[in-house]
Amino acid sequence: MHACQRGFLAAVGIVLALFFSCGAFAQGTTLQAVPPLAARVTDSAKILESPARDALEAKLAAFEQAHGSQIAILLLPSTQPEPIEDFAHRVGEAWKIGRKGVGDGLLIIVAHDDKRVRIDVARALEGAIPDLAAKRVIREEMAPRFAQGNISGGLNVGLDALFKLIEGEALPPPKSTVSPAAQSPDNNDLEGWLMFGFIGLLVGGSILKAVFGRAAGSFIGATGAGVIAWMVAGSVLVALAITVVALVFLLIMGNARGSSGRGFGPDLGGGFGGLGGSSSGDSSGGFSSGGGGDFGGGGASGGWGDGGGGGGD
Repeated sequence: MHACQRGFLAAVGIVLALFFSCGAFAQGTTLQAVPPLAARVTDSAKILESPARDALEAKLAAFEQAHGSQIAILLLPSTQPEPIEDFAHRVGEAWKIGRKGVGDGLLIIVAHDDKRVRIDVARALEGAIPDLAAKRVIREEMAPRFAQGNISGGLNVGLDALFKLIEGEALPPPKSTVSPAAQSPDNNDLEGWLMFGFIGLLVGGSILKAVFGRAAGSFIGATGAGVIAWMVAGSVLVALAITVVALVFLLIMGNARGSSGRGFGPDLGGGFGGLGGSSSGDSSGGFSSGGGGDFGGGGASGGWGDGGGGGGD
């Protein structure tokens, strides 16, 4: 066998040995599980005090409400055995923060024991926060404060810098944004009056019919509704229309109750008859993903040492 053939076989043997050894290492290595998303600030490392964590949570919620972009922070001891970049990608894919169809999520991961931080940017924000800008935020704002042990301070000033960058991007407005006319006190008062009048018609009509009979009670209740409408709207036509609608409604309500024994009238044992009696669970107060995701590797990472901030890389 020629020397070149022996060399070739030796090289192949080395490659195969490396391949199998790496495979065995990979099989014996367990990646960290992605923690569940339950808040904008997830502190698995127990670094932040409750007031500092709550302040960050409120700050992120206010920005999301005003601008739409969804930002989440994850603090944990370490991302090992993965580099923070790979771990951040898995978290972004699992959490899917940002608005669905927009993809304007942003993820900040702090690996405290590793002294590493990652700003991971979804695609819609890559123009607003290019890699160099993310590096600068880490190097100039976050890392120096992290090196001093001021994690909450570093996060706050880092967020301020990121907010300014996002605000300069032409993104769709948040869905909760409505015109000033829709938010006017007059509209809110009108909705309140309508709801109050509807409930009053239900309760008052049932009482009047119980006292005066179905026909007379319905007529009295409808007349009262028309008078109130005339006082509020100042229009005879509106008052007449309300009177007719209320009369028909009260008469129908009586028939429904008489035929089924359970109609639209008040049921003191369980709410307002067929309108309710049970309520679904209220999910307000929690936090959920916007369904965006689309993290394509944009962003930057950086570290910090005992003596000062480290640069992004």
